[in-house]
Amino acid sequence: MPRRSWRQLALAGLVVAAGGGAWAVAPTASADDAPRITQLAGVTEGATLSGTARIEARTSGTVDRVEFSLSGASTATWTERQTPYYFLGNNGTTAPGWNAASAPDGAYALAVRAIGPGGTSQQTVRFTVGQQAGEPAPTPTTGGNASTANPSVSNGVATFTANKTIGKLSVPDSWTEIVIGAGVTLKGNFFIPANRRKALTITGRNKQTSQLTGDGPHAKDYARAGVTTEAKIKLTLRNYTSVNPRFYHMWAKNAQVVMSGMRYIDNRDVGSNNSDGFSGGDDSLIENTLIDTWDDSAKLYTGDLTIRDTTIVHNRNGAPIQMAWGDYGQGTASLDGLTVISNSPNGYNQGVFSWAGGTKADTRTIRIVGAGFVRKVNPGMVEAPLYAFKDGVKNKTIRVEGGDCSVVRSTSANTFQGANTSGNKVVVTGCR
Repeated sequence: MPRRSWRQLALAGLVVAAGGGAWAVAPTASADDAPRITQLAGVTEGATLSGTARIEARTSGTVDRVEFSLSGASTATWTERQTPYYFLGNNGTTAPGWNAASAPDGAYALAVRAIGPGGTSQQTVRFTVGQQAGEPAPTPTTGGNASTANPSVSNGVATFTANKTIGKLSVPDSWTEIVIGAGVTLKGNFFIPANRRKALTITGRNKQTSQLTGDGPHAKDYARAGVTTEAKIKLTLRNYTSVNPRFYHMWAKNAQVVMSGMRYIDNRDVGSNNSDGFSGGDDSLIENTLIDTWDDSAKLYTGDLTIRDTTIVHNRNGAPIQMAWGDYGQGTASLDGLTVISNSPNGYNQGVFSWAGGTKADTRTIRIVGAGFVRKVNPGMVEAPLYAFKDGVKNKTIRVEGGDCSVVRSTSANTFQGANTSGNKVVVTGCR
């Protein structure tokens, strides 16, 4: 079977696998600690929404996280791990909410689960989206010709309601949020000036059909990454698909990036396009995301990184987790639900955890929460090395804490030492 067909088969199965991993929680504590959803504020059963809904799950008991899953004409997933538990998050007392005015009309259901050591509590609220009597209908959120400004900008929120070639769009400082409508494809990239100080959110109304794609051939130019910035800001990316960027899918090594519900896809199947996935700054987060690129999926050397409930498809080039390309950087990766799928029929340039170049003694740490790291192999493909040291790298240590011993222990079969490498090692502690 052709390689792309295997990928399509695998990704169809990923949805089920990732969903089961995200929701399955076994009760381990007393009933007094059981999480409960006491109220879903901001929306009521059977309501008709036409504006911004700030939906909050109010809880009791011991709660580790609250997971939201929206289904209907527009879809979204979101996980909150600290109170208050707002759908699509909050910044202090400010919650951006879900903008029903930019969503397709129709029936929706929002499933909410509170998860803790005492088990799981779930509520589902059903509502419709449509304009109130006497109000004008919104600009359609599907592709095609826009009948009004595209984007329309209101209170700092720039909403794209139709397909558009944006080129290298320098994001105005007055914009605080960029919304890509359902069924809308933007060609180009968002360039965020280095002197920006305000937080920025880029969000899609539909994870699969809200898309940002490259607008030309490969260009080794950081200013042409799908989203790129040197600014030291909080950057939130959620619920859209990035396809075949001209350079990286995103480059924001100084920003604290919160990435949730994203899809990073490269389907060109060529080995020299530098379609790296994630490069965020210290204390960044990747959550509920699929990364299927042809170069490094996530870079660790720009600071601490947490990865939760995420799947990385490991193609021939690059590493799912790249420690560094030389003597620079720092960071610890905490894995709390990462699945890596080997997806090459005849070998790999890098291992799952890789280090290339540099000779100074240095250490990167991979911290695994519970059984938070899983490996799979697509049908007809060969398994990638787990650890790889390449390009003359010397004196580097990959330290692994926790995990399943049978999976993470370094062996001669799963560890690759390239030509002219020496003094490199993998140290595993605390595995089970």
